[in-house]
Parts: sequence; C-alpha cells; structure tokens
Amino acid sequence: MKDHAQYAEMLALYALGALDAAQECRELETHVRSCPECQAELAALRGDVALLALSAVGPAPPQGARQRLMAAISNEQRKQPALQRLVLGTLRPRWLTFAPIAAVLLLVVFCLMLARLDSRLQRRLDRAQADLQETRDQLKKAQEVVALLHSPDSMHITLVRVQTNPQPQARAVYSPKMGRLLLVANDLEPLSPGKVYELWLLPAKGGPPMPCGTFWPDANGNVMMDHPLSEPGIAAKGFAITIEPESGSTTPTTPIQMVSSG
Repeated sequence: MKDHAQYAEMLALYALGALDAAQECRELETHVRSCPECQAELAALRGDVALLALSAVGPAPPQGARQRLMAAISNEQRKQPALQRLVLGTLRPRWLTFAPIAAVLLLVVFCLMLARLDSRLQRRLDRAQADLQETRDQLKKAQEVVALLHSPDSMHITLVRVQTNPQPQARAVYSPKMGRLLLVANDLEPLSPGKVYELWLLPAKGGPPMPCGTFWPDANGNVMMDHPLSEPGIAAKGFAITIEPESGSTTPTTPIQMVSSG
C-alpha cells in the first residue's frame, strides 16, 4: 500500500497520460477520489497540460484559401517547373513553426511541477525538524530529572496523610543548588470540580510557606511533577500539600492534607 507522498509523485505522469501501469492508474484514481489535496493538485496539473496543448495548435487556414493556393501552385508549375521545385523545396511543415513555443511551454510546465515537488519536500523537512526538536526537548528534560535524582544535595522526602492511615504517599526530591523539585505521589484521593492539589516548601530559615506548583492526580491517584523554582538556593525543612482552588493560592488553605515526616 503506497502512502500519500508516493501517490502525489505519480500525479504529474498521470496528468500527462504517461502512467503506463494499469494497476498503478487504478490505485491512484482510487486514492484521488478520497484525497482533496491530490484532487486539487491533479486539477492544477491538468490545467497546465491543457495550456500546453492549446499553445501547440494554431488556427486552421480557410478552405477557400487552400484551394486558391493549390491552383496558383499548379499554374506556376506549368509555367516554371524548375522554379516551382525550388519553392516547394523550401517549404517546411507548419508544426515546425510552433515547435519552439511548445518546447518553451513544456519547460514551463516541467518547472511548475518541480516547484510543487520542492514545496512538498520542504514541508516534510520542516515536520522532520520539528519532530527532532521535540525529541531533543524531551531528552533534555529527562537528563535534568536524572541530574536532580543524583545531585549530592538532593533531599529525598516522604509526605504522608495527616491524621489518617498513611495510604496515600508522596515523595519529593529537592535540590536547593539546582533550584528544582520532583514530586512523585500515588493513591491520592480524587478532587472536587474546580479544586487542585498544591505543593508548598517550608523554608528552613522560617517565613511563610512557598508555593511550588499545582497538580492533578490521574484516575488511579498517581502523579509526577517536575517543578523548577523561581530562585535557587532556598533551604527547606519540609514540604506540605493542600487542596486549593484551581488557579492555586499564595497561602496554604487548611486543613493540611499531607506533610513531610522529617
């Protein structure tokens, strides 16, 4: 089964009537019926071919003029046969007059086909470059997570449920030097509409808790959040989790849902 790009490359030959294989013609016609892009491309190519055909055909001379010309040639032949042979020898087929024009127009059509092919190839290249950049971004983020996990100053903290059995759990990995925090939680309770979980950093030197990002658990109550802090170097004595409005809060809303045990 051919893909769209292969069918698109066959359109030029099909428009010129140069696609010999009957099976390929049938496959292409079936594809074109279901592909609006190929329908538009085929219509444009057929228009170019039609212009080329019209330009190579000139107007036919009137019948009366042809008869008068033949009579004049006959009379002249009887009078001056040698001269007549010389004149007839200099005549050339009428199509030779239009051959240069047809060749130029054929070259124009060929250039148009090449331009369309170049445009399609450029679009493919742009998509490939976008995919490559996305892959690079994902790799960079994965490398940052690995660096956070193995950073010498990273704190590995476990948060447990307040005043209930510690079934829901959350683990935070925080590097003050990198200014980056990774939260992994499981078995979290589902949230009400318009609500969100929010993580808070409790500064070691005192002061109000610092918001460190909001998150929603999936259907199984699991979540992973990679959050860069606005400024590095902040020492933490612990972390907490609260339930806040969907837009998040600047101060924690009680009751505290989870807090670090250390």
